[in-house]
Amino acid sequence: MLRKISPVVLTLQALLLGLSGVAMAQQRDWRVHTRGMLHQTVFNTGELGRAYSAGGTVQPGMPSLEWPPYSSMILDRRNYPGQHNSFGSGIWLAGTRPSGRKYAFCGAVSNPNGESVPVVGVYSVPIRIERKENYPVLATGELNPAYNPDEAEEIIISEWDTPVGIRVTRTSRAWSFPGYDSFIIYEYEFKNVSSDTISDLFITFACSFAPSMFGYQRNHGNWTESAFRGQPPAGLGDHFARFDLRRWLSYNHERDGLPDPVFFEEWSKPGDRGGLNSPQAVGIMVLHYDYEHLSRRDQTKQVFLATTDSAGMWDENGKAKQPFLLRYENGNLPETKISTWMDPTLQRKTAIWQGTKDSTIFCQQFDASLWPYWKGRTKGSVNLSWWQPVNRAYGFYPYRLPPGETIHFAVAEVVGYGPGVASDSIYKDLGGNIRAGVDAGFYFHPVPSWYKRLHYDYLGTKDYIGSDYLQHHPLPWYVTPGVVSIRDVADRAIQMYTGRPLMKYDTLQYKPEEAPPRGRYDTVPIPFPAPAIRVEDTHGAANRIVWGPEVEGFSCPRLRAPLHHYLVLRAPHPLGPWTVIDSVGIRDPRYFKNGEYSVLDPYSDLGENVAYAVVSVDELGGKSGMTNLTLHETQAPPAQRLGKVYVVPNPLIVTSGLTGSDPGGEIGDRIQFMGLTKRCVIRIFSYTGQLVMTIRHERETFGNTWYQLSVNNQLIASGVYYFVVEDLDTGDRSSGKFVVIH
Repeated sequence: MLRKISPVVLTLQALLLGLSGVAMAQQRDWRVHTRGMLHQTVFNTGELGRAYSAGGTVQPGMPSLEWPPYSSMILDRRNYPGQHNSFGSGIWLAGTRPSGRKYAFCGAVSNPNGESVPVVGVYSVPIRIERKENYPVLATGELNPAYNPDEAEEIIISEWDTPVGIRVTRTSRAWSFPGYDSFIIYEYEFKNVSSDTISDLFITFACSFAPSMFGYQRNHGNWTESAFRGQPPAGLGDHFARFDLRRWLSYNHERDGLPDPVFFEEWSKPGDRGGLNSPQAVGIMVLHYDYEHLSRRDQTKQVFLATTDSAGMWDENGKAKQPFLLRYENGNLPETKISTWMDPTLQRKTAIWQGTKDSTIFCQQFDASLWPYWKGRTKGSVNLSWWQPVNRAYGFYPYRLPPGETIHFAVAEVVGYGPGVASDSIYKDLGGNIRAGVDAGFYFHPVPSWYKRLHYDYLGTKDYIGSDYLQHHPLPWYVTPGVVSIRDVADRAIQMYTGRPLMKYDTLQYKPEEAPPRGRYDTVPIPFPAPAIRVEDTHGAANRIVWGPEVEGFSCPRLRAPLHHYLVLRAPHPLGPWTVIDSVGIRDPRYFKNGEYSVLDPYSDLGENVAYAVVSVDELGGKSGMTNLTLHETQAPPAQRLGKVYVVPNPLIVTSGLTGSDPGGEIGDRIQFMGLTKRCVIRIFSYTGQLVMTIRHERETFGNTWYQLSVNNQLIASGVYYFVVEDLDTGDRSSGKFVVIH
């Protein structure tokens, strides 16, 4: 629903349009990255994920850092919106013009209670947003003649103006390549569209990395940073903020991944989602920051402490070392709070690595060789673990931007299956202590994983981080072997952006100031793409998966290897468990007829929703992404004439065991009306003759499912129910009864 814009907002829009020269502004709009395993909503206001709120819910179809994707489900008659890992993110800008200090909080801003506040027309005026597909195969199955192998498979361009006088253009990119499908790269252009030189410009990436929405709802009952119904926040002390100095990676992780309290063993089986409900390590890394436009020491009005100002924060060119701000914060982000972090008349909010004590910490706890590089750059919190250290301000300052000039940045959102792998425990990251640490002098701690539980000396009563889960259970299907942790994913984001060979930055220092201002995207080997598929009903209610051979003609200089065969996969839910229906060779006559491949699903069940995918496998055993994942309701063609209508099952005996879920509800609650014509109405009555529900059926299916919800959206009670079905074209009727036992 579009929000009505007040006269005050319209006045601000007119002011912004006047200074920027835009002919006409848009209303708030959004597009979604769905190409890879990481799904994210992008707005033309600067927001990412959703309008910021430190809790609540996520609207269907608008993922907020969702990994793995398609993760919504219904269990025990409760709707779980899915594995979303952000309360909402955005961009903060502040700059000084002749008329004074100007601010723009384009996302990640709240009222004092952590609740959402408007952004559009207040801090940003939308200009445009567009999504571009660059996949080798079109939706029709034909090869894409415009495919550019040196670009991302999915591109979203958003643009907006701000009262600072900065126009922001954000180009975000995603890929389906296995191993490269769990990050999104964002390239930013900050252009001064005013007639003033903007000084003391502050550019801050404002991110929230909440633990998995599904994990916290499933294990703690709610997803919120603040107190819930007067009780302490869920998961108190179990969520950790960390910083990987070598990768410029700021991330969060759960203490032990939150094993599911009921379905742990079921979900831990091969091909399934995994038994950890919050396995994600989620973060942001900087791939490039603008060095050219950084102000010299004599061009800023920032107030510095004498000791800080003389402790190496100025480099050999008289420019401030970056990052300037690494602020961790709770869920309350009102502008009165966050504006002070970017005010040059106040002392900087986060201190820097500066003196002999800091150098001793580097030498004894981390790596002495990195001290010359990090000395003078800001440091993040070292002991931040409380209920949810969800927010961070990753800031760069001070910049000086004359009219018409542009500043370039590149960052990546990255998600991995835990902070590290088993062998990473020999390395350390900044953070991992508890908020009220026993000894705050311990800044660096070993990198945890889901391979081995680690014991720290400074974690209070819970003296462990990590899990032995992967010693006993396989990786979930959505994790590419060899690209497991957030560190693995970050290394591939660097490879994709810079065009450099893949390197492990466990001992190397990545330097974003030396990276190119725009991504290369032209060196990573390209997997053989998956075909476009369609799923058809049959009279026997056995789903038919169909695709054409056009993809077999795909060629590219960077193609990893030629196509060898296809794998046809099915699952009761997009999260799994995925099983192989069949392996199909190229032009295998058992499946290839009349110019198409056709595979029947022998496990089809009338009325069941099933997820399907066809994966291309190359001659080296490499697989394509599951870009054709399709959810289909198993049906037969409608009856030619209305006859006897059956209710299945009858009686319906509801049990509490794990049965899975369809988009409409839990399978254990599902009643199916079979024998329907194309256009009919189903009326359901109680034993006393009260109308319980009216279902209008107008589709090419033999049946219709109902999940026992009444017209008042209440689950019906046990008892005997009657139904009448009327054909809308002929007037024919059919009636019957069924029994529900809870």
